[in-house]
Amino acid sequence: MLTNPALLRAIGHELRTAREALGWTRAQLVSQLDREVHSQTIATYELGIRQCTLGRFVAICDALGIPAPQVLTNAMRRAGVEPHLLACAVDLRLLVRDRSPDLEPLRRWAQHRLDAGVDEDGIVHLEPTLVAELAVFCGLAHVELFRRLEVFTSDSGL
Repeated sequence: MLTNPALLRAIGHELRTAREALGWTRAQLVSQLDREVHSQTIATYELGIRQCTLGRFVAICDALGIPAPQVLTNAMRRAGVEPHLLACAVDLRLLVRDRSPDLEPLRRWAQHRLDAGVDEDGIVHLEPTLVAELAVFCGLAHVELFRRLEVFTSDSGL
C-alpha cells in the first residue's frame, strides 16, 4: 500500500496529465477499462485522495498507452521519494532459498514466519522502518538491504 500522500498526488498528476494529453474526459477513460470503474473513482485517483490497486493502476496506464513503471518513476521523481523510503513486498519463499551469507539472519526470520503461518501467501509487506531494523541484523545499510530485497518480489521469481 502506498501511504505517502505526496506520491499519491504525484501519481494522480501523472495519470491526469496523460489522460488530458489524449484529450479524454474521465468518462472516456472509464470506457476504455475492462472493469466497471466510475468517473468519480478516477477523479479520486487523479487527486491523490484514494489509492488504487496495482492491477487497476496498470489497467489505467495500459488504457492511456503509457508504461506503468514510467508513470511510477515520474511520480516518485515529482514527489521527491527515494525508492527505499517505500514499503516493499517480499516473497519469503524466494528469500529462504537465497544463499547469500550476509542474509542468513533474514533467511532465519523469513523461515520462522513461514513455519508459523504468519503470512498465508508467503508475501510480507515491509515498511521502511522494519527494513532499516532488519538491515542492522544483516550488517547492511538500509538502502542496500532494500535494493537486495527487490529481487525477492513474487514477480522476480517467475
